[in-house]
Formats: sequence, C-alpha cells, structure tokens
Amino acid sequence: MSRGALWLVVVCGLGGCSPIGTAVGVAATTINLATQERGLVTGVDDNMTWVGINQRLLERDQYLFQKVSLQVHEGRVLLTGFVQKPEHRVEATVIAWQSSGVREVMNEIKIGRGLDAGDYTEDAWLIQRLRLKLMTDSQVRANNFSIDCIRSTIYLMGVAQDETERQRVIDHARDIAYVHAVVDRVRVVSDPLPPVPAVKPAEANAVLIAKKEYPTPRPPLRAER
Repeated sequence: MSRGALWLVVVCGLGGCSPIGTAVGVAATTINLATQERGLVTGVDDNMTWVGINQRLLERDQYLFQKVSLQVHEGRVLLTGFVQKPEHRVEATVIAWQSSGVREVMNEIKIGRGLDAGDYTEDAWLIQRLRLKLMTDSQVRANNFSIDCIRSTIYLMGVAQDETERQRVIDHARDIAYVHAVVDRVRVVSDPLPPVPAVKPAEANAVLIAKKEYPTPRPPLRAER
C-alpha cells in the first residue's frame, strides 16, 4: 500500500468516504498536525506507523489486533490492553518494532480479563472528560497530547513545553473521578528523543515468534539493601 493510500485510510473515517467528506477530513487532520509540536511530517509518519502496526497485528493474529491498543508519537510506540498470555505481550512488542522509524516501544499490556462493553463505555467517557479539561486550560496546548484509557487507567503521550505543563496534564487526569491510575509517557520538548536503533531490540525474538516459541521470563532481581 502506498504512502498516499495509507494517509487516506487514516483520515477517511474523519468525514466519511465521500469526496467532500474525505477532503474535509484531510484538511482538518493536516491543520491539526501542522500546529502540533511534533510537526506535520512527523505527525503523518506517526499515523502511518500506527496503521502499519495495526495491519501487522491483524495479519498475524486477529486476537492481538482486537486486544492490543497503541499510541504513536514521534516514533515512540505505547502498547496497552489486556491479553490472556505473557507470550502475547512479547509478540505484540516484536510486531511493533517491525515498523521503520520506531524509536522506542513501551509495553504496558497487562495479563487479565478482556474488556467488556461497560469498560469501553467508561473508558471513552473518561477520555472525553480529560480532553475537555485540557482544551479549556489556557496553560496547556491540548493538541500536543494523545490520550488512551484502558479499564480506568489513563495513558498519556505527547510533548510538553516544560515540566509545569506536563504536571498540569497529569494533575488534570488524576483529578477525574473514577480514574484509577495515570501512566505518564509525555516527553518534555527539551528532552532528546531516543535514536532509531540500528538493530531493533525485538529482532532477536522474531525467530522464536515465527516458531511459536517464547523465551521464559526471568525472575525479578532482588532489591539490594
């Protein structure tokens, strides 16, 4: 699939797939990305990476595609969701690293019961509550941040102008009733981005994934006293 075709896939749902609806969606998405700290080119690349990872998840295993959610910001990929087995977490990480331009993969996938309709409804409501808080705070550039919520845990990504803005975003999330936890993956603009690795960390596991063999997790190290 070409870069242009993928871009249409990303924005088509914003205004329907009619010529006018698609044009409006493209224009709105382009303006939004252009005003973000990461810029238009990086924003488009992130959307392409998001589409590519989801496509690989679907091709690999429909279960993974349904259970794993992801955010992509500046080549940093955050994986969330609930799966049944630890090897599903490993497999999702390997798949995420297969996209070019990925700088970092952060795996916050948990093992446990999948989400039901009630979970989805409450999570969507919490996301909208936080979006409204950020949009009405004059000291926060709301479109620089992306939000996900999985079973009342909010996951934050994006770029803050400074530590003060970053903390305001976190505090807004924590102040919402029924939010159980906040996972902060926001980067302050003055902090350097991790480089794209020459050798992707997950490549060593790719053969194991192909053979449906998985490394045994190591026991946690004891804390030194």
